[in-house]
Amino acid sequence: MNKEKNTEIDKENEENYIAVGMSLGMSIGIAIGTAIGFATNNVGVCMCFGVSIGMCVGMAIGSAIKKDNKSQNK
Repeated sequence: MNKEKNTEIDKENEENYIAVGMSLGMSIGIAIGTAIGFATNNVGVCMCFGVSIGMCVGMAIGSAIKKDNKSQNK
C-alpha cells in the first residue's frame, strides 16, 4: 500500500515539473514572440510561434529538471 502511494506521488511530481517548464516557456515565448512581432510588423503570427516554441522548450526544461532530481535522489 505504501509503495503504491509513493508511485502516485512520483507521477504527480513528474507532471508538475513539466507543467512548470511549460508555463515558464510560454511566458518567455510570448514575450520574445511579441518583441519580434513588433519589429517585423506581424505581431499575431510571431506571438503564435513564440508560444508554441516556448511550450516545446519548456517541456524539455521540465523533463531535464525531472531527470536531474531523479539522479540526485538516488
